[in-house]
Amino acid sequence: MEPIAILHLMNGFGDASISWIVHRLIQLSDRETFQWHVSGLCGLGTMQDKFDQIGAHTIDFSKPMNSRRYVWQRIRKYIRDNDIQIIHTHTPRTIIQAGLATSRLPKITHVATKHTLTSPGDRKFGLPIAIFDRLSLYLPDQLVAVSNTMCGQILAQPGIASSRVRAIRNAIPVESFYNPAKREACRNELGLSLENIAVGFSGRLEKVKRIDLLLYAHREVLSEHPHTRLVIVGEGSKRQEWQLLADQLGVSNTVIWTGFRTDMPRILAALDIYVVPSVNEGLSLSILEAMAAGKPIIATDVGGNSEMIIDDVTGILINPGSYKMLATAITVLLNQPDKRARLSQAGHNLVTENFNVQRMTDAYCELYMDLIDNAGWKLVSQEILPT
Repeated sequence: MEPIAILHLMNGFGDASISWIVHRLIQLSDRETFQWHVSGLCGLGTMQDKFDQIGAHTIDFSKPMNSRRYVWQRIRKYIRDNDIQIIHTHTPRTIIQAGLATSRLPKITHVATKHTLTSPGDRKFGLPIAIFDRLSLYLPDQLVAVSNTMCGQILAQPGIASSRVRAIRNAIPVESFYNPAKREACRNELGLSLENIAVGFSGRLEKVKRIDLLLYAHREVLSEHPHTRLVIVGEGSKRQEWQLLADQLGVSNTVIWTGFRTDMPRILAALDIYVVPSVNEGLSLSILEAMAAGKPIIATDVGGNSEMIIDDVTGILINPGSYKMLATAITVLLNQPDKRARLSQAGHNLVTENFNVQRMTDAYCELYMDLIDNAGWKLVSQEILPT
């Protein structure tokens, strides 16, 4: 039997959550069953070498291909030339391009993973983007939601049948993120002393992440715990604005902005508490990574966060949008080291048992096989229908 040819279509593959999910899926799957192609609409990215190393074919659809002017035309030609059977998309933009490329191609199935559903307040021009996001749900043959919560949100859209939606929760290689031996060296690098308690966040510095609330909460916390330090990891369009806010709040000398980092297990080892103040999430890989690192979590009750965090059992869950609640939760953990230890252990156990990356890989591979079986039945049905 020839391997099933699958094309993953992404905006690009930089060092980001979607790229890592696809990379781990390819790395842990059966090479004799699947042949992997990974492509970027806007170029490749820093993870190209990693995909090359695991045997994936990498394609840059931003570059002209013969006389084909439009991206969807290049994708269609690649599908035909390489006998692609499944195209797997990951963003609204890639869904639209795949929809154009696969129109009138009956032998290919389109599956899309929804990593998040945009809300109107998430970003600038959020309303039209949210509408576009939801309209794109109707193009793929199969939708994958990264959390059970999101699965329900997708099924709440009119006209989407339950047979078209499957929940496959994000997962991580847990053992890669527990690295306490690196704690002292990383804390020294960040300028953290023994008396400093480090509260951290990692992610895109965009409006939806609400780091402004974290900065206000940090100011409240400092009045009782002046040795607390806030570590912000990541880059984004809001970084300058939020650094200015830290200056205005008078806390800039207690906030460490690391920029983008590729050594998150080491960074997590240096932290004492991990905080996610977002107002919208899918199923946060950063929370899973922090849990795997053995850190107590404070997160807002949005998206799939409640599937990872049972309040006061595997972390602390708070309502979104309130810096007062965020400050209270941080203060509680600062005052109660025993509680920090209990939540850390429970969170680590949870992610180890329920968010194992091999389980996620097996679920995707099962989905691919189901889609191929269904596609074969459809083709046979089409052949026996009268013309």
